[in-house]
Amino acid sequence: IEPGSTISSDAYRSYHALAKEYNHQPIRFNVKDNPDHLKWLHTMISNAKAFIAGTFHGLDSKHLQSYLNEFCFRTNRRQFEGQMFNRLLAACVSTDTVTYGDLTA
Repeated sequence: IEPGSTISSDAYRSYHALAKEYNHQPIRFNVKDNPDHLKWLHTMISNAKAFIAGTFHGLDSKHLQSYLNEFCFRTNRRQFEGQMFNRLLAACVSTDTVTYGDLTA
């Protein structure tokens, strides 16, 4: 994001630092007036946390991007259950072998 750009966000306090380089326009939302505001964002964050805790039983910062990539991959393809085997087979055939040394290095 280029300095000077306008950024709209909620009024969470950690975003106050954006005002140094950006035109930050915080918007306060009232949960009572709009209980569904950011509902899907919170749902996806909750799903990602459950995925990481349930699948990997923790999070290693070294592999954080790989964990998030897998979460996005699974989320984006959750409606294509009938194609899962063929897609998995295609991914296995077109991907280089990853050794244990590659994973732990």
